[in-house]
Amino acid sequence: MKDIFEFKIVIHEDMPENLVDRFIAFIEGCSVYWGGGCSDNQINGGLYTDEDIIININDFVKEFVEFFLHLEITIQKIEIDIEDFYFYRFDHDFFIENYSSLPVNIGCWKL
Repeated sequence: MKDIFEFKIVIHEDMPENLVDRFIAFIEGCSVYWGGGCSDNQINGGLYTDEDIIININDFVKEFVEFFLHLEITIQKIEIDIEDFYFYRFDHDFFIENYSSLPVNIGCWKL
């Protein structure tokens, strides 16, 4: 298995009942797995995939953020720490240009 990134998403209200199930379905559809947890107003953890799966980190981060944007919740904060290998392939400028109004913080996760 190879790590992709760690994340923490804080929402303004209580966690919707089916959010975790919908999230798992979304990431499994991308051939990605989640190791993490959630509380009343937060979901967090690490995402990883099989060694032979190729992830386009720019597309995946965009889809990941958009998954949460399409839910009917108010996002207070999104923190993403991308694994070193993927971080250097991530187009941070393009992402910020398109999502500058979001409370998103993206950093590098060194293993």
